[in-house]
Amino acid sequence: MNLSFRTLLMLPFLVACVETSQEPTQKPTPTKPTTTVTRSAQSGLAAFARVSRRIEPIAEKSCRAIHKSKGAKFCDFVIKVDHNPKAPANAFQSIGKDGRPVLTFNINMIRSIQNDHEIAFILGHETGHQIASHLVKTRNNQVAGAVVGGLLAAIVGVDVSVGTDLGGLVGARSYSKDFELQADRIGTHIASRAGYDPRIGARSFNRTKGSNGFLSTHPPTQERINTVAQTDAKIRAARANGQLLPIAW
Repeated sequence: MNLSFRTLLMLPFLVACVETSQEPTQKPTPTKPTTTVTRSAQSGLAAFARVSRRIEPIAEKSCRAIHKSKGAKFCDFVIKVDHNPKAPANAFQSIGKDGRPVLTFNINMIRSIQNDHEIAFILGHETGHQIASHLVKTRNNQVAGAVVGGLLAAIVGVDVSVGTDLGGLVGARSYSKDFELQADRIGTHIASRAGYDPRIGARSFNRTKGSNGFLSTHPPTQERINTVAQTDAKIRAARANGQLLPIAW
């Protein structure tokens, strides 16, 4: 193996060592349960609407308390349903053309969620990506990774576009697991404040893929369940003392 090719293979690890800011591409990593549908569309949509009415104002109030200097649109969530019956179960947060954060659940995701606590937690999780500015941070990481990857490729004499593409991929995903855990913590707060039990909500992780792979985007299931349980315990302890635990991630 020549030196240039060997160095190129090391690009993912070299880029990953670059210190990048933590603030997604336009759409962060979606939540994709592997389960099949368990309820009718009518039942799922009714539950989704019911829970959304409780989660949205709590999420917006919490977001504005944290981002007091942001414009009004930053915390003005739009909740949408994708009715495509052929798409795999999916939920994600993005930014609309008007600059408002959009939470999209497709119909198979809604039909696969088993109870209101799961709906509340997943909604809270997706609002967490906006509250923690994950879209912006992932874009920054992607750009930084692409720059470093391109420079390294140029140094070793390989196609710069290969280096920038690979570096951008690693940069975008280098903190994705951290972002998911941060969104889990925020989602725990949001669901709890809306009167739901995030520990029950987190049982949806048992139907969601998690991985230890370097380029994987979701943390292992047990790590996520533990994160929710630990955050919820802190919330309950503060509540027992008559306090509202500040949202942190």
